[in-house]
Amino acid sequence: MKKLWVLLLICVSYTAQSQVWFEAAAKGTYGFKGFLNSNIMDDGRVSYDLPTGYAYGGRFGVNFGYHNGISVEALLADNKQTFGVEGPLGIRQDYLINWKATDLYLLYRLYGDKTFLELGPKLSRLSALKQTITTGSLVDELTLEKGKDYVDYWSAALGFGTYVFGAANFSMMLGARFEYAFQDLVGEQGKNRKLPLPTLVPQYSNYKSSNPYSIQVCLEFNFGLGYFAKAACGRRGFFFKYD
Repeated sequence: MKKLWVLLLICVSYTAQSQVWFEAAAKGTYGFKGFLNSNIMDDGRVSYDLPTGYAYGGRFGVNFGYHNGISVEALLADNKQTFGVEGPLGIRQDYLINWKATDLYLLYRLYGDKTFLELGPKLSRLSALKQTITTGSLVDELTLEKGKDYVDYWSAALGFGTYVFGAANFSMMLGARFEYAFQDLVGEQGKNRKLPLPTLVPQYSNYKSSNPYSIQVCLEFNFGLGYFAKAACGRRGFFFKYD
């Protein structure tokens, strides 16, 4: 992360001769959110679901000229994974793993003609955890510890979008974003507890990681804050201007 901030400062210095634009945005996302675990997905006794989730928050962007920009985002996200297990004697169990997180992004944006492409890292800081197992009318909620049973994780994010509407310093953008975590959601304590795997069937011989993913539709409301421009007299470096 420190290297990324150094890169941002270099970009600001390099583009000092051109206009630097600032904007803030309110943002919401909705779509498929869960984790991928090949042991569970490949088990014929398990019906693996594609649950939905959402996130909302804000974005601050610094744009260099008309094509390049850096965005910092903070979103409050709700994620879950569900699956059902057919056990012996016709017994069925339904599993719900729900984790809430604060998602922090540092993204590079490449702007085109009313479109953009973005990519960069995301850090998910867990804020709440819940795992329940439902057997008939019996509901068992496990006690979980953040940082031990389930842990914070890094993801790679790739997205794109297009301009929908705009007036003066306001614009609305619609897009999509794809994310995948190369880290395991489960911590060392969780691995020892065999989380999040089903307990109704025999345990798998080889451990497989649970990697969070996200396929989201994004709606963004942008507000232009102004930009730095070179002074005409040449005696001062820059001044802040609103349209």
